Amino acid sequence: MQNQLANGPATNTSRDKKPAYRPRTAIIGAGAAGMMQAIKLREAGLDNLVIYEKANEVGGTWRENRYPGIACDVPAHHYNYSFEHNPGWSHRLALGPEIQSYMIRIADKYDLRRDIVFGAKVTKADFDGQQWHLEMSNGQRDTVDFLIAATGPLHVPAFPDIEGIHSFKGTKFHTAEWLDGIDLSEKRVGIIGSGSTGTQAISAIANQGVNLKAFIRTPQWVFPLPNRRFGKTERAIVRAFPFIGRMAGSFYGWFFERVFAEAVIKEGWQRKFLSAMCKWHLGRVKDPVLREKLTPTDEPLCKRMVMSTLFYPAVARPNVEIVRDGIVRATEKGLLDESGHLHELDVIIFATGFHARAYHRPIELTNARGESLTEVWKKQTGAHLSVHVPGFPNFMLVGGPHSPRGNFSAIAYSEAIVDHIVKIIRYCADNGFHSIEARPEAMAQFRERVLSAVPKTIWNTGCKNWYLDEKGMPENWTGTPDEYRDILRDPNYQEFNLAT
Repeated sequence: MQNQLANGPATNTSRDKKPAYRPRTAIIGAGAAGMMQAIKLREAGLDNLVIYEKANEVGGTWRENRYPGIACDVPAHHYNYSFEHNPGWSHRLALGPEIQSYMIRIADKYDLRRDIVFGAKVTKADFDGQQWHLEMSNGQRDTVDFLIAATGPLHVPAFPDIEGIHSFKGTKFHTAEWLDGIDLSEKRVGIIGSGSTGTQAISAIANQGVNLKAFIRTPQWVFPLPNRRFGKTERAIVRAFPFIGRMAGSFYGWFFERVFAEAVIKEGWQRKFLSAMCKWHLGRVKDPVLREKLTPTDEPLCKRMVMSTLFYPAVARPNVEIVRDGIVRATEKGLLDESGHLHELDVIIFATGFHARAYHRPIELTNARGESLTEVWKKQTGAHLSVHVPGFPNFMLVGGPHSPRGNFSAIAYSEAIVDHIVKIIRYCADNGFHSIEARPEAMAQFRERVLSAVPKTIWNTGCKNWYLDEKGMPENWTGTPDEYRDILRDPNYQEFNLAT
């Protein structure tokens, strides 16, 4: 095996020429990113692929999250594949079941199921110097040239560390593991968490008249974006003239990338506008005691912005109580707070999000030197361009460390990564490279670029959120979405070690 650096112009990159070999690619996850990756690989002639999916249906997060009130917090017409716009969205912010239906239609239209192995959770992946050897939960094994983790950054539910929680004799579950068919009427329900999931679930359950206690340790700023239902005539017009929906998607894309994204990374009118809107929205809460309970201590945009006009009216209902005192421990009857009050409950719902830095885990991933990626990342989490990890050739992530994860479409930024990965694999196939690995110095330069912009971001104001690592540094992209797309568009092969 010969190691070398690519020289670019002398290589074969034309699809009209026969590739040097036909690589096999495995994609982990049949969610939005994994399915898009398969479609794009096929279009590039790289159709020797397989998707391993742990569940029995496509959809990823939209399959697993089925709690009441679930909706996307990015406008629907901006939450599509660029090549497969959906003109039939029913709301400005698409509802979860509607997005899942869209994902199923994509799988069927592009005949993706023939390449998906359902009920096959990848548990182990070992690289031997040229290929990855995979083991699945169903006992299946496979050997592939390239391995792509499209598991998404938010897929492992996080639970709060509450003393005695296992002694609680009622029903308890995470919003990502919703109990289908559960009847909450006549129940005393406690919801822990106030992020996007918590506010959506609280709003929906409160309006059912349930006796609800919302345990909110750190209130969040809520941007007043109404989830307007599109009328029948409006939807019919968009179906008849799809370009209208695409224009709406372009507008929302501009708004979220030029306003929300830029407000996070630099001072300016965008930050002032969003801050003023959030504070105005909170000021509309009439009860001063309730308003005080709902007032965050950090600046707007420190955390991922919550989008809702339903939350504040919902928690003002007489059947809802906001509990700000921290939870000390659980008993068999309920939750004891710091004031010494025992909140007796029948149901506890954890709206506590996910392990934000799970990435490929819990898959055990090992390189040819016997190093596990989990152990390597204990020293420092990172990936060049958020995609490639030095020391782990032919392995790529969609949504890895320092990818954009703010208030804009995950599908939009994933498409840029997916296109980049297709170019990488096509380049290797055309030129006979069986191994490609990011150089450590390239990743160091990328990381320096990301971290050098931190002083201008809102995260430098003392924020605490799931974007930050153990050292308080953001694992998010700190530039604009356009800048991120630019660095991915044309891979610089001088930043990689290549082997034939």
